[in-house]
Amino acid sequence: MHFVKSIRLAIIAIAAASSAHAQSLPGGFVYLRDVDPSIIQDIRYATSSNFVGRPLAGYGAGECVVKREVGLRLRAVQHDLAAQQLSLKMFDCYRPARASLDMVRWSQNGRETPADRRYNPRIPKTELFRLGYIASHSQHSTGAALDLTLVDLKADNSAKIDPSKAYADCTAPVAERLPEGSVDMGTGYDCTDAMGHTAAPSITRDQRAWRKRLVAAMAKQGFVNYSKEWWHFSLPGAGGAAYDFPIQPRRN
Repeated sequence: MHFVKSIRLAIIAIAAASSAHAQSLPGGFVYLRDVDPSIIQDIRYATSSNFVGRPLAGYGAGECVVKREVGLRLRAVQHDLAAQQLSLKMFDCYRPARASLDMVRWSQNGRETPADRRYNPRIPKTELFRLGYIASHSQHSTGAALDLTLVDLKADNSAKIDPSKAYADCTAPVAERLPEGSVDMGTGYDCTDAMGHTAAPSITRDQRAWRKRLVAAMAKQGFVNYSKEWWHFSLPGAGGAAYDFPIQPRRN
């Protein structure tokens, strides 16, 4: 959910490609599946399993779209992890600018639901903008920022989200919170809480070790972690202008 306020927003409208051809993307952008199909994807903002509780504007498909350089470096990270029987799992990649504005509108709609509190257990949603968790401009919209985690390929990752179940909030023990089919990082994804800070002292030794392992794997390829969100990484110099083209299904 992290947003960089200083980034220059240049909304660029891109027409949808003809269904008879491969989905077109602006120059420099690629579908991650075309770079490395082994990287697991769980694009939460294309579903209702996120802090807003519905798909966000611009997410017409659950596809990770990134700048080509970002994709190539993710492939290198994945190659290193494969030797350890681990995999990356992508929660969010390129984010249309309209989705960031959708988040801002949600934070200001005057309603606070139990589903909202699942992701924001101690911070009222009206405070998320002031505290920097939500802003109108996102580095994700440049294609150079990512939200991700690690999957232990040796573990049972079969648990699925049950929409009818009342899960505990994102700081609860892993067995009680919304399943993510990944290693236990101490909180769920998009958890706006001090426990979500990468170096949070309140998590267990094993959880801290997993976070350090993720940060180290990403840092080897030049990615930088955001200290308040263990899942958020960016690649310095790979960004630029922000875009607003919608994410559409990838076509072969």
